Amino acid sequence: MMLFFMILIGVSVGSFLNVLIHRLPNKQSIIFPSSYCPHCKEKIPWYYNIPIVSFLILKGLSNCCNKSISIRYLFVEIISMVLWIWTYYYIPNIDDKILFLIFSSSLLVIMITDYNHFYIPFELNILMFISALTFFIYNDHNLWNHFLPMLLLLAYFIVLTLLTTIVLKRDSMGYGDIILIGIIGFWLGLFLTLIIIVFASLLSLIHWLFLKAIKKEESIVLPFGSTLAMSAILVDMTAKILQFDTSFLLIW
Repeated sequence: MMLFFMILIGVSVGSFLNVLIHRLPNKQSIIFPSSYCPHCKEKIPWYYNIPIVSFLILKGLSNCCNKSISIRYLFVEIISMVLWIWTYYYIPNIDDKILFLIFSSSLLVIMITDYNHFYIPFELNILMFISALTFFIYNDHNLWNHFLPMLLLLAYFIVLTLLTTIVLKRDSMGYGDIILIGIIGFWLGLFLTLIIIVFASLLSLIHWLFLKAIKKEESIVLPFGSTLAMSAILVDMTAKILQFDTSFLLIW
């Protein structure tokens, strides 16, 4: 029964995340209007807006204009469902469940928006920061152990970006990426964040090599925020599965 409940909530949240992914980069309200076709702007009836099911029934085509629906909608709903099911089975504490779901859902949105638009919604960074701060205060954490990694990471990458911009005469990293690194550091501490940065860098290198092989372009801009977001979810999940105690590594 609980598994079905987690599936239901997970796909429903995934459907809402798709709204955020579509509307936040376009500076649109996430409440009004109700769901509409991205091609012809026709309002989508509720029975064609059922997560996963409607996509499969419609075979990936919109009911109003018969144009292709991005596979991203199905992907996000399935990943959201998996995150909710995983959280139910692997995170025992309700506070930890809520915090992880807020972060993983926000990072899932960032992963897609940065990949498609090179855009990291500032609202989601604020949401994650406030959620983590509230959680740490409620659970009597030493806030210095969370602020210090964030400040160290922000200072390092801001200086690094300024220096490389001066030397290379072009931006090497977006400030949205730097803010995201700081938020992840505030959440997980310095040690895990460094692992996340290394993992994200390796993924970006693979991505760059792939694009270089098929596009043959001199200048390739990569959505580093996407790989950061994906890496943060995977590394934190792995640490929880392995029951790796990071409390003593919050600073180091």
